[in-house]
Amino acid sequence: MNAGVILAAGDSSRMGFPKQLAQVKDKPLLEQVVEKVNQHFEHSSVVLGSDNETIAEKINFSNSDILINENWSEGIVSSIRTSLFFYQSQKDIENIVFFLGDQPEVKDSVIDSITSFETEGDEILISQYRYKHNFPILVPRMFWSKLELLTQDDSPEFENSVFQDFDLIDYFLSSEIKVKNINFNFLGPKDYDEEKDF
Repeated sequence: MNAGVILAAGDSSRMGFPKQLAQVKDKPLLEQVVEKVNQHFEHSSVVLGSDNETIAEKINFSNSDILINENWSEGIVSSIRTSLFFYQSQKDIENIVFFLGDQPEVKDSVIDSITSFETEGDEILISQYRYKHNFPILVPRMFWSKLELLTQDDSPEFENSVFQDFDLIDYFLSSEIKVKNINFNFLGPKDYDEEKDF
């Protein structure tokens, strides 16, 4: 069984207010993503961090679980770990499909393709739009432990985590992990205001 995870813990510093609450087509940005994911997954969750209380009050999460990433300032890698820890004990969940909280335009056909693709659970599935990789990304359980080991650098020499700019797609493509590109002949979803901070 698959679970959908929406990464939405960033602080949207350039916008001056939570990007998750930005009104797009008369509805908060994050709520649109939640609705999309809930249409395709029986199990889903949203990882919140910065301003989580404010966001939780203003978004309808429907059936999605709300996960709080206390270490959100560490970057997206901490949100990934938060979701993996949550699903680790749920043995019926075989794969996690990661979405970004600021990409409401992911097409239904993309989600259907990536969740219905037949795999032995030994490869990562990454959406590829023409020549560019993007979300959603399907990660089978056998790879969760590798991602859980990614952690912040606690050395006092570093003001920020060395994983602050961690890119999940680059991580998989540059590793020895088996990756399968799911190709689509159209442009991929754009990040709202191009700020990848979830």
